[in-house]
Amino acid sequence: MYFFNQAHQDDFYSLIAKYKKNTDKEYMAAFYILSADTEIRHKVDRCITYAGIDWECVFQEDWSSGYRLLLELAETLFKSSGTFDLAHALNAWDEYRFEIAMQAIRIRKNAY
Repeated sequence: MYFFNQAHQDDFYSLIAKYKKNTDKEYMAAFYILSADTEIRHKVDRCITYAGIDWECVFQEDWSSGYRLLLELAETLFKSSGTFDLAHALNAWDEYRFEIAMQAIRIRKNAY
């Protein structure tokens, strides 16, 4: 599995363990993106609870277009609905965000 760095890997597995979602591919795909880097994790930490992911809370933060599109993908993979625009994302993402997106899609499809 692709991780940007050790912190990404640690944060991803920490979220899965904390919320006991190791068999839930929707949560795993969302957690993968929500733990992708410290900026995302810092801003969304308060939006993740045992009751679920508060997507309104996530989108209240100020995001660059690349991050916002990544988070819209996370919401779509989690809820199977949302406002994600793939064509727009492909034009906006750098290689890092593209790789994060691809791995999240793989997780959602196969749960690894």
